[in-house]
Amino acid sequence: MYRAVIADDEPFMLEGMRLMIDWQRCGFALCGEARTARDALHLVDTLQPHLLITDVRMPGMLGTDLAAIVACYYPETMILFFSGYRDFSYAQSAIHSHAFGYLLKPIDVEEVENTLKRAKTELDARQAAMQRESKLPPVLRDQVFNRIACGDDNPESLLRAGVLLKLQPEDPCYCAVLANRQGAVSDNARLVLASANAVIFELSPREYGLVFRQIERDLMALERLTKLLSDREDNTLSVGCVHSGAHGFQKSLSEALDAQGVLYEASGALRLYRPFDAQATAWLDHACLSAIRDSLIAGKADMLEAVVKDLRKAAQKAKPSLFALRCMAATLDSMLPAEASDSGALPGRPLWQQNAADCDAWLDAFIDQLHAIQHSMLSNVRQAYPSAVLTAVEAIRTRYAEPLNLNKIAGDLHMNPAYLGQLVKKHTGSTFNRLLLMARIEHACPLLRQTASPVGEIAISVGFHDVDYFSQRFRNRMGMSPVAYRYAVAPKEDAHAPNQ
Repeated sequence: MYRAVIADDEPFMLEGMRLMIDWQRCGFALCGEARTARDALHLVDTLQPHLLITDVRMPGMLGTDLAAIVACYYPETMILFFSGYRDFSYAQSAIHSHAFGYLLKPIDVEEVENTLKRAKTELDARQAAMQRESKLPPVLRDQVFNRIACGDDNPESLLRAGVLLKLQPEDPCYCAVLANRQGAVSDNARLVLASANAVIFELSPREYGLVFRQIERDLMALERLTKLLSDREDNTLSVGCVHSGAHGFQKSLSEALDAQGVLYEASGALRLYRPFDAQATAWLDHACLSAIRDSLIAGKADMLEAVVKDLRKAAQKAKPSLFALRCMAATLDSMLPAEASDSGALPGRPLWQQNAADCDAWLDAFIDQLHAIQHSMLSNVRQAYPSAVLTAVEAIRTRYAEPLNLNKIAGDLHMNPAYLGQLVKKHTGSTFNRLLLMARIEHACPLLRQTASPVGEIAISVGFHDVDYFSQRFRNRMGMSPVAYRYAVAPKEDAHAPNQ
């Protein structure tokens, strides 16, 4: 039996609809009546009806405006209008509000009951589709969640996720992400995950997501789960915050993924999501990242030593947290050119990716990385690249936004692509594709910091043709999503300038 609510400011209309219509025979239970749009909205929030029947004109708000609000927050609720105004503009507004039907007063019992039966048929079809959707093979469900993990916030994707998770807009949920730093998640770990009271899905062979439908995070249970997962393997479990509905699922999943990178604070063995905050911002004011960047690019050891000395003094005075230090390293990483941030001395390892017991040990390891990067850059400067490698590197530097590939450059040089790839790897320490990826991310960072352009437009402008892939690669490199990076770094651009 489907639930129905009626809203009309005329009492006799409410009484007539209640008494004259055989609701049960039409497949409905009349569970609420309202005389104002405000009361109707309260009933919809409380009862979550399958069908809302509303007058077009009511005190305080048009029925079409009420329908627009309901359609936004409860897209599964079907809407039926009735009115005594034979004006096409009202019918047109009803159509624009995605109404199922439009009836004229005075009511015709047969017409109303036929309309209700058609509404029931439509609701039956929707319910059958939802049941088929909920029985989708896990691989299809994982594809939906994977797209959301990569940044897809399309309303249709979120609605589909809500159906798969059986989440109403007000239902609380939070996400966790298990990642194995060494490789694929083992069969043992997957069995442990299956014992958790959560919906499990695969993001990649080395990452699995968990959705918990709870009003607060059960950190004790997650700690126990982490212990079972970490006894023999190098697994980390990160946790997002509690939010509501499908949009909340997307947000919590993004937070849990960002907590696998930079944006986390340790709670025992767990990584709890923590946004870039005032404390981290204050530390960036002390760190003088522009001076560090300039000393690395200049290749002057004495200049770097002076900057490092100032950095240690600032740390002794400000006593930054590990979180603030990680944020500093991630910000510096985004300011370095591709050849510095992906130097041969530290292939594929971002500056922020450190594990240390305390801040002093972390800072020591970070400074060691800076020296290694400078040494590698100096070695590359001293080493004369063959002309073919110089051509490939220059093409990446100037044509990164084009659909560039090694075959095209090798063809222009009349060389074998495999041999050119070997030369690039030998002399730069990185593959051609990785250098190109790093160059594109390098150019995306200032666009995220300094402009309000949509992430999709920025991705296309730097050479990515798939925004989901861009989001995924950006998070892998920078330790946070493009949206989180923009929020964290954009307001602090001026803080990077050296003191005058």
